[in-house]
Amino acid sequence: MRTALVNYEDTDGILKCTLNVDQHNNEVRGLKSLTIAPWLTLTLKIPYIMAAFQTNDGYHCLVMNMLKGYSLREHMSMIPGYQKDFAITEIAHYLSGALIKAHSYGFAHGNITPDTVYIRHHEYCGFEILFVNAEGLQPLLDHPQATPFKPEGYAPPEDFVESESDQRRRDAWMLGATLYSLTNGHPPYGFAYSESHRAMLPVPAEELQRTMKQVAETGKNSYPPIQTSNSHLLRMIEDLLKPKPEDRITVGTAKIRARIGLEEDIPLKNRICENLDYLKSLLPIVGTPSWQVEPPLREHVEDTSTRYKNP
Repeated sequence: MRTALVNYEDTDGILKCTLNVDQHNNEVRGLKSLTIAPWLTLTLKIPYIMAAFQTNDGYHCLVMNMLKGYSLREHMSMIPGYQKDFAITEIAHYLSGALIKAHSYGFAHGNITPDTVYIRHHEYCGFEILFVNAEGLQPLLDHPQATPFKPEGYAPPEDFVESESDQRRRDAWMLGATLYSLTNGHPPYGFAYSESHRAMLPVPAEELQRTMKQVAETGKNSYPPIQTSNSHLLRMIEDLLKPKPEDRITVGTAKIRARIGLEEDIPLKNRICENLDYLKSLLPIVGTPSWQVEPPLREHVEDTSTRYKNP
């Protein structure tokens, strides 16, 4: 995937190009369908396609309008520790609601991570979910489907043993893995503690493959404990991360549980709202996000890094 910041007909946009024609076609079809959906509200925004074309060297490209916001990882870097559980529960509520809407209109997201889902704050304190990275979008069918996009660390166990899977249940796992990452600082699988570095570091792809295959075949998780003191959030993440797809709660159930958790701590919500501008000032930005950086003239740049510090 190649990306660049562009100005298209006097409008700021994002240029995305890929050699994977199926991925391109799914994203174009999904974005076109979702941007005209009647349920788009203040809580969900989808970029619209300004142009789509194929290059002479075989790349399939599209230009989308730019939706500016914070990734979930960046958003959490602004939140004080004592407000973390509430903030993650709030994210669960909004993100599960956005997924419900996408599913109801016949599309799975397919690429849910703390770095691919963005939010934009409202003046009245709430926020909206931005589906700015929609490479994993694909139409939902009534039977298991092949998965075109498998985000490392966030793909469910069945991706490692089956060629096709239930995309709704797959989105549920990735929602759980994303919430887990916001609580622990890394996804449930794919990282291990290094004594020499005193940090969690990525494991080799072969090790991740073996671990996930074992989880799928035994039906037993082996991820490190979820770092939350909120019992509602803990049970929700655990139930989203059930190894067997049929045992997982749906994103609809996750939304209901998140709503219950939010209603139990309205005063904390008010304190976050009062301090929102101050929290934004703490965002550890050291440059422009890589996906917004315009590459040098006559040179394409792979989007393989970020200019943001890890929280």
